Amino acid sequence: MSEDLDRRNTPWMTIGLDWEGVAAALGALLVALLLGALWSPLFWIGFAGVVLALMAARWSHRTPPDLANGVVAPCDGVVVSVDRVEAPSELRLTDSSTTRIRIASAPSSTNKVYTPISGSVESMIYEAGENSVPLATRAEDDGLARAYLTFESRGQQVGVRLASGGLGPRIDLAAEAGDIVRLGRPFGTRRLGGWCDVYVPTAVGMLIWPGQTLVGGETVMGRLKAQADSDLFDGVTDEEPEAEPVREIESEAEPESASEEEEDDDYPSPEDISTPEDPAVILARLRETSRRHDE
Repeated sequence: MSEDLDRRNTPWMTIGLDWEGVAAALGALLVALLLGALWSPLFWIGFAGVVLALMAARWSHRTPPDLANGVVAPCDGVVVSVDRVEAPSELRLTDSSTTRIRIASAPSSTNKVYTPISGSVESMIYEAGENSVPLATRAEDDGLARAYLTFESRGQQVGVRLASGGLGPRIDLAAEAGDIVRLGRPFGTRRLGGWCDVYVPTAVGMLIWPGQTLVGGETVMGRLKAQADSDLFDGVTDEEPEAEPVREIESEAEPESASEEEEDDDYPSPEDISTPEDPAVILARLRETSRRHDE
């Protein structure tokens, strides 16, 4: 974190040059000196090659945002348009109906291109351009050098189409299909500007507008749909939980009337009593009944 702050406080530390570009600039300078020895005005023609080589070699340190499911700008440039279109077949997107963000980059833009999302590289196609087309004046021109890359993250895909002039090695990709990539990390080089079309799902909320200036690897263009958004209410139903049946509690204590009935059971019912004819028997039974009652 402190290293990133130091780089921001010292802008010259954020700028770098590719060794290939430096070697090309030195070669152009040597040619310029030789031409200048023949005729001095020719020196400036060769010096223009030095400037172009250095511009093509320029890159900059970037600090990607710490944002889950974020979509960042793959390159420096200006947003030309935001439209809903059919994605090109070269990207092999599962959902062909997408939102296209078209970005135009000037030749003076830094040459690095950055991964728009965290995930993996699903597919990659490169088409070499024609030397007769040095500049990419329009995105749909024939003869441009083009690269098609598809990135995938948790079932969601983002496609990137790069285009630049066909003269020279204008697009150089450092990633391959199947590679795991992180948000805002460089995955290749596109020299001397060009075009960049970013194809995102239509459900992605746009945070940019035409005319906005983007910083590659840092500017957030939108956010993919998080997995928690779709699973948030999956477990919620309208059915109320069934109430547990109320158990009847049987009282251990029996009512007093029951106990009285048990006590009364010791006495014979009138139906069970037969009246003897002998008075002595009647007197004995009365005594027995009185004795039980006293107990």
